[in-house]
Amino acid sequence: MAGGSEFISINPSLNREVFKLGGKSLLECYQCGSCTAVCPLAEELNVSFRRAIRYTQLGVEEKILGDISPWSCNLHGDCTDSCPRGASPSEILAAIRRYQANKYDWTGLARWWNNSSLTAKILTYLAFFAISLLFYFGIYWQKILQFASTGKLVILSELLIPVVAVFVVALVILAPSGYRAYRFMIKDKKKEVGFFKSLKLIANFFIKLETESMGVPHKRDRILEHVLILVGLGLFILLAIIYLVFPKFFEFEIISKALIYIASLSLLIGVGSPLTKRLMASEKTHWYYKKFRHPTDWMSLITLFPVALMALLVFVFYDLSMILYAYIAFALLLIFLIPFLLLEFAFGKHTHWLYKIIAYYVGARTGYFRGD
Repeated sequence: MAGGSEFISINPSLNREVFKLGGKSLLECYQCGSCTAVCPLAEELNVSFRRAIRYTQLGVEEKILGDISPWSCNLHGDCTDSCPRGASPSEILAAIRRYQANKYDWTGLARWWNNSSLTAKILTYLAFFAISLLFYFGIYWQKILQFASTGKLVILSELLIPVVAVFVVALVILAPSGYRAYRFMIKDKKKEVGFFKSLKLIANFFIKLETESMGVPHKRDRILEHVLILVGLGLFILLAIIYLVFPKFFEFEIISKALIYIASLSLLIGVGSPLTKRLMASEKTHWYYKKFRHPTDWMSLITLFPVALMALLVFVFYDLSMILYAYIAFALLLIFLIPFLLLEFAFGKHTHWLYKIIAYYVGARTGYFRGD
């Protein structure tokens, strides 16, 4: 710092990396500000999307790593619809988020995962899947046959141990990355708002924004897809916690089974809808599903869909008295979970849930929210 001026380091490869990560229209932006002007988020948050894009064009990495505005984008698409240059600001911001996530990750593996091709991702996923498949059916097959012969479906704790171990490994990877993200975002910012008031601001913000957006058909579809995924994942996590703390709850079969079906169907529809729209894209398909086709967009859906499908099939087979198939579906559910947790949950697009929460928290604490 000299005479009130600040020396800023430039990373000349930053804009090229963001371009490769899906920001194809990065250089089309000429800072007119129409994206910020039409974005409903800008009415509630003191953020500048064009500033983030400009920093990226110039390669100002230290500014980008601490910028929460890319994480604020909810992909409503008003900016892309109104851009006079035909650019896609929401797509650029998604690419910037991938770049930020690569830098927040302390292992360096996120950069490899996010920069790799879809073919490389699928082959890596299949390799982990094959190893998990051989492990489970090699070690646990006799036990599965033994329990299937009883005619009852029991959650075998022994089968859960490898998945729990992998989940712990994923959390050990994510925790330092989340902390790094927080340190980058909070740097040089003052905490002006209390913790509980921040939570209230965030809740009010989402309720108002999403309620207004539900009135627009193409926005409503995407909001519902995300809500269904969150409901499905949230219910599964809640049921897992209940099983560990109070397993007798599952003796109330009607209630527990209803919650499991709701969780499975919510997750399956929430993931299946955008996956189908991307696969079956036609002239009537909204541009969102045509533009957001980066390998990370595909893998977030491809890896989660079979998990949701197997979770549903476990209880469909059980209700049809096909007990052996129910146990096989349960084993496959756990097998599909392992590559999902090791790859997508730890390094891929699903890490964005964590960074997005941190960004909103930092924004609320440091006065980015305009509401009271």
